[in-house]
Amino acid sequence: MMRLTFPNGEHAAVAIEQGQVGVGSATGGGTIVAIAGLAPLHAVFANGRRGAWLTVPQGATVVLNARPVKRIAYLRAGDLVCLGGVQVRVEAARPPEAPPEPVPQRRRIDDPLQPRAALRGLSGAWFGRSLPLAGARVLGRSAASDVRLDGAGIHERHAQIDVEAGRVVVRSLAPGAVLRVNGHLVRSAALAAGDQLEIGEHRFALEAQGAAGSSVGTSTPAPAQHPAIAAAPATAEAAADRRPVAPGRRDLSGVYLLIAAAAALAAAITAFFVYAPKG
Repeated sequence: MMRLTFPNGEHAAVAIEQGQVGVGSATGGGTIVAIAGLAPLHAVFANGRRGAWLTVPQGATVVLNARPVKRIAYLRAGDLVCLGGVQVRVEAARPPEAPPEPVPQRRRIDDPLQPRAALRGLSGAWFGRSLPLAGARVLGRSAASDVRLDGAGIHERHAQIDVEAGRVVVRSLAPGAVLRVNGHLVRSAALAAGDQLEIGEHRFALEAQGAAGSSVGTSTPAPAQHPAIAAAPATAEAAADRRPVAPGRRDLSGVYLLIAAAAALAAAITAFFVYAPKG
């Protein structure tokens, strides 16, 4: 489930479990959230088993994370959608988990088997770039920061992101430093693969080895299975069916019959041309 929130108070929050919600100025005709000043049907937000997406009718002005949307765009928790002058924030149904207690520096041990994780830029100067999380990384305005960010509200040392006890954790480093994870305002949070971190106008997605979840596992992921195989019941009969079968002798009777039929046809054609009476 996702929630649509309106930071400037144009409308109350709207939850979308499965289905779609139209946002525009005219009630009816697919519009559920009516806000003055928009097109009659300005945008349609949808959520389903395959994810969430945004559909834009022709002629409507829609911007997703500072990038214009012409027709359709997939959404992730934490996205900011601008419908003309109306902001719509996409939030996860639940806030992120609280992180574990910080590990004292003197007790921290560099583990070569730590989960591999990286931050991938979704907007701003870091768009398209990736930063491996090998040790603590500081994000902020300072030139000494590992990830230098500019813009209003960015502190010299704004936040720190690190891997602690097998989990990727982000913590605010300055009073008043604003962090959002999947649209939720936090001071610190444990991140999962795919989570979106927002600092000012800058957005990052966490990429981590293993399946998405609340923690980043260090075990080797199981090989991917075809859906039909993964859904098969693990019964003794099914296991017996999957045992390799020794190849048997090929049945060539059909081939022999085909050769004999071809030979007979050739003989008949030859006899027709040789023994047919001449007119």
